[in-house]
Amino acid sequence: MDFVWFSSALPNASFDEKIQGKTSRQALSQLLYSGRNICWAKMFDYAPLDLQGIEKLAASYGKPKTLGEISSILSNAKPGVLEGQLRPFVKIKSAEQMALDDPQAAKKMKADPVDFAFAYFIFCLWRSAYPQSIAFVQKGKPEKQEVRFAVNHDGWVLVKKGDLKAEPKEILLALASIFASTNRKSIDYAMEKPDEFEAFVESFLATFPMRKSFAKLPALLSEALKQEEKLAKFACHDNVCDRALLELVKQSFFLSCFEYAGFPPFIALDTIGGVYPDLKIPKPRGNFGGKKKKK
Repeated sequence: MDFVWFSSALPNASFDEKIQGKTSRQALSQLLYSGRNICWAKMFDYAPLDLQGIEKLAASYGKPKTLGEISSILSNAKPGVLEGQLRPFVKIKSAEQMALDDPQAAKKMKADPVDFAFAYFIFCLWRSAYPQSIAFVQKGKPEKQEVRFAVNHDGWVLVKKGDLKAEPKEILLALASIFASTNRKSIDYAMEKPDEFEAFVESFLATFPMRKSFAKLPALLSEALKQEEKLAKFACHDNVCDRALLELVKQSFFLSCFEYAGFPPFIALDTIGGVYPDLKIPKPRGNFGGKKKKK
C-alpha cells in the first residue's frame, strides 16, 4: 500500500503523521511541507554555531519584510567584511586554522565551516520576510527518538532517518537530507504541472553563470523579482488564482535562486560533506517516479 510518513521527536517539534492509500495531492503536499519546515527550522540547532550571535548580527543589518529588502541588504553587505563578522560565531576550526595542528585532517576538509554561518545569517533574513515558510504545528506522538521520512508512493520510494542520540553532525546530516527531499517534492505535489515549473526555473537560472558568488546573489534576486507575473501561471486556472499556492511557488523559485548562487538559507548537503569528510553523504538512489531519478 502506498504511504508517506514523517516522524520527528526533535525538541519542541514533536510530529508523527502517516498517510496511507489513495489521497489528494494537497494532503500529501501539506505533510511534506510540515516535514520540510520542521527540518529547516531545527537543522541549525545541530550546526557548530553561536546562533544568538548570528541572530544579533543579522538584525543589525535589518529586518526585511520582502525579498526586495533582502536583496537590498545583501547588495550593501561586503562579503569579506561579513565573513569576518561571522567567523567568530563558528565553533569549529577551518582547514586553514587546523593545518598546523592536524595537516592531514585539514587536507580532507573540502568546505569552510563559515558557510554554516552564512547559511544561518541568510536564514535569519529569510525568516524575517517569510515567517510562515518555516511554521509548523506539532502533531502526533512519535514512538522513537528519531527523525524519519519514509515514502512509497506513485513510484517514489525513499527512506531517510536520523537517531537523535547520535552526534550533532549526524543529526544535522539527517535533517538536511530530509529537507532536501521534502523541499523539492512539496511544491511538486502542490501544483498541477510541476515539470513546467521546473523547466521555467532551470531556464531562468541558465542565464546566469553557474558559480558560487555572494556578489552575484543580489543581482540574481533582483531579476527573480521581475518574474512574478510569469510565476502566476503556475498557480492560476481559468483566470482564478490560488493565492496560497502562488506564494509557495514564489518562495520555491526564490529558494532556487539562493541555492544556485551558492548561498542558500539552509545548510546544503555538499557543505556538510565538505566540513565533515568522515560522514557518508547519501548518494542519489531510489525511484522518484516519472522519467527522472533524483536523490
